[in-house]
Amino acid sequence: MCDPLIYILLGLAVGYIGGFAGIGGGPFLVSFLVLYCGMSQLAAQGNVLTMMLGPMSLLGVMSLYGYVKQQWLNIIVGVIAYCICSYFGAIFAFYIGETDLKYYFAVLLIIIALLQFKSFIRKNTKVADKDHISVYWIAFLAACTGILGGLFGIGAGVLMVPILIGIFKLKKEYARALSLAILIPPVSYGAFVKYNFENPVDWQLVGILFGTYFIANFFGAKMGSKVSGQAFTFIYGFILLSIAIIYLV
Repeated sequence: MCDPLIYILLGLAVGYIGGFAGIGGGPFLVSFLVLYCGMSQLAAQGNVLTMMLGPMSLLGVMSLYGYVKQQWLNIIVGVIAYCICSYFGAIFAFYIGETDLKYYFAVLLIIIALLQFKSFIRKNTKVADKDHISVYWIAFLAACTGILGGLFGIGAGVLMVPILIGIFKLKKEYARALSLAILIPPVSYGAFVKYNFENPVDWQLVGILFGTYFIANFFGAKMGSKVSGQAFTFIYGFILLSIAIIYLV
């Protein structure tokens, strides 16, 4: 375990990164708690998922509200699908076990990072220029990310944002706004039920991380809107790939 001051700094840093990238910050939080603080993978995931019960991305959503209000139906459908499916992801996590889960977590981060780098490798790639996608695709995508979120203790954004931008060609601002808005309700409640039953959460840790993340998320979201799309995807992918390498070494 780490000193509370470390948790404060962690929450501020990841909150800023989460707002900047339009993600919940789960991979960064889980990785730090495991690699630096010595927490088990399952315990770290349970605490991070519990933190996500609060409106952790509210300030970030406020800064992107112009894009949020155009996607209410997709947001509502995404919240419901994610919440239900996260429970099944949590069941899979405890079935897989601690050792294998760490390996799969690293592989997941590498896959997501490669999605980010795809635009640099391929030439003449179509620019993300859409401001809407079908609600049926959102339901399917949210269900899949809900399962993976419960399995790996991460939020919707780390999976949704690269897919929405890279595959569905949704504009960066709309993708980030959609992802952050889905995280406002307690979408990880299904997973929380299973994790808390197996390993009771550390409420002091959860409170510190949530409070600091909540404050920093707003400033990260504002900065993310000012950065170019290519710089955005490169920084995002580089950070995830670095974490994955540390996991595997």
